Amino acid sequence: MSKEFVERWYSRIPEMEKDLPIILLDDKVYTPREIYEEVVKGTELGDKLQMKLEMMYRKATSAHTFGYEDIREIRQVAYERVKRIIENLPKDFSIASFSGRIVSGKKIFDAIGKKAVEYEMERVIKLLRGD
Repeated sequence: MSKEFVERWYSRIPEMEKDLPIILLDDKVYTPREIYEEVVKGTELGDKLQMKLEMMYRKATSAHTFGYEDIREIRQVAYERVKRIIENLPKDFSIASFSGRIVSGKKIFDAIGKKAVEYEMERVIKLLRGD
């Protein structure tokens, strides 16, 4: 393990994604910024996060190495990302469909949640790889 690995990985994360969840550890999601800060401080949590990040990085850079539990975790992280993105939308934000249906507020997740989570799962894997 090396702090340089985390520093290089963190530097490739777009600024707008540094505060969105990326890793699940002990039933809690962590953002790239939280991971980086804990690793730099040299905390025990930082060591655990770094080990998890390195393991997920290795799996993300190899073909077909994610197991069932990994996919479950990535889906949970993606779900949390979508929730945070929707929570941070302006209060008057709404989405309209071609059929004329307009959704806003908490109903946005009902309208786009499944597809958004699928997209975010792909995004999480790319971010883990440092793409």
